[in-house]
Amino acid sequence: MKYAPAFDIWAVPQGLHKHIQPGQWVYAGSPDTKGIFLGVKPSGTVVCAWYHNAKAQEYKSYLKTLRTYALGK
Repeated sequence: MKYAPAFDIWAVPQGLHKHIQPGQWVYAGSPDTKGIFLGVKPSGTVVCAWYHNAKAQEYKSYLKTLRTYALGK
């Protein structure tokens, strides 16, 4: 599946988050706040790794930890 251009995650209706492909670039309100969509927890919580937070961490372990969290493991 191809990725779409980055889009506003806040503009997606609640029930449609589960159809977004993990790894898709998203932003929250402003395109300056880019992040990577990682999934939706069974509880309905939307999980994204925000770029500015990832820069301050070990990038790969940050993404892996959040993806595991999104999967509910």
